[in-house]
Amino acid sequence: MKQSEARVRIIQEWDRWILTQAIEPDGPTGKDSLKFYHELQDTGSSLLDFQSRGQDKWRIIHAWLLGADRLSDDWISVAPRIAPTRRMRPDRRRSFCKT
Repeated sequence: MKQSEARVRIIQEWDRWILTQAIEPDGPTGKDSLKFYHELQDTGSSLLDFQSRGQDKWRIIHAWLLGADRLSDDWISVAPRIAPTRRMRPDRRRSFCKT
């Protein structure tokens, strides 16, 4: 499933799911989106069958819900991409032999 299709379907499912939850007075938060995500995982939902391109699917879903104004906070910041450390190249100086 493409992300664009998954986004629409997940937001629709969120709208159904959130009506069944006891929500804090300030509205749904990142904790609620994490709970939603785990319930999708636990039920083996096909809604999670979208391409994530190596990114955490919960973070993608959380961002979709934030972008759709379904959450009142963004308590999880975007994780910085971890670049592999560079190893120093061995010194390649040539040794010259004097004759």
